[in-house]
Amino acid sequence: MSVDMNTFSYVNNSEIDRAAEANLSRAKGGGWMLAIALALGKIADSMGENMLDLAKQIDTLQRAQVDNPKATADDGSGLSELNARLTTLGQQLGQMLQAMSTIIKTLGEGNKDLARKQ
Repeated sequence: MSVDMNTFSYVNNSEIDRAAEANLSRAKGGGWMLAIALALGKIADSMGENMLDLAKQIDTLQRAQVDNPKATADDGSGLSELNARLTTLGQQLGQMLQAMSTIIKTLGEGNKDLARKQ
């Protein structure tokens, strides 16, 4: 059983963050809150792409199993394992999106409170 460690890699996500920050530093306006939202969005996009790749593997394996019921994926995984991975990625993405929403909402409320006190 092999585990794909790149599905939710903090190093990979940090690299995505830095690339998003570099793109935003060249753009005018938007501010730091937009920069955070866009960086988090890039991470979510990456996670979504991983889910799509896994869904394609499942589709390919299902088609292969029509002719050979004992067929496995390229990495030796069966259909149950691929489905379990896809479910896990879906849960991770859901949690990430929930955290993103909370982060943006909290920052926005903090800014609003600061502006009101000035």
